[in-house]
Amino acid sequence: MHPYAEQIAKIGAKANPTFMTLGIEPVSWGNESAVLKMNVDEHIHNGSGFLQGGFYVILADEAIALAVLAELSETEGTTTVTETTEFIRGIKEGEMYASAKIIRKGRRIIFAEAEVREGSVDGKLLSKTTASYLITSA
Repeated sequence: MHPYAEQIAKIGAKANPTFMTLGIEPVSWGNESAVLKMNVDEHIHNGSGFLQGGFYVILADEAIALAVLAELSETEGTTTVTETTEFIRGIKEGEMYASAKIIRKGRRIIFAEAEVREGSVDGKLLSKTTASYLITSA
């Protein structure tokens, strides 16, 4: 298992400064998937009173990274090749969940996706992110 996934298992959100800054909580990871949770309030709104779009991307990206790194060995790492997010719906407050999964893991490239949803992993769809990563040697 990759050291990052081991740290998440040992100390939770404290393993990632972004998690601590934004209040992101790891819910589950492993078996080529991961779920993260984040609370939304006015401190991270845009000028229109909705969550600023970059936070959807951060939550999805972190969920994808955890799903991917949980599958890699301690001698492997990743570099992002592409990442695209579609913004579906806005949110003003409450919890949102990012559910990530690996779509295909080749010898050198991993394809993954995440959905960010309101209130639960089955809630209203807020955004969809797809990404590809190059597997590197640490």
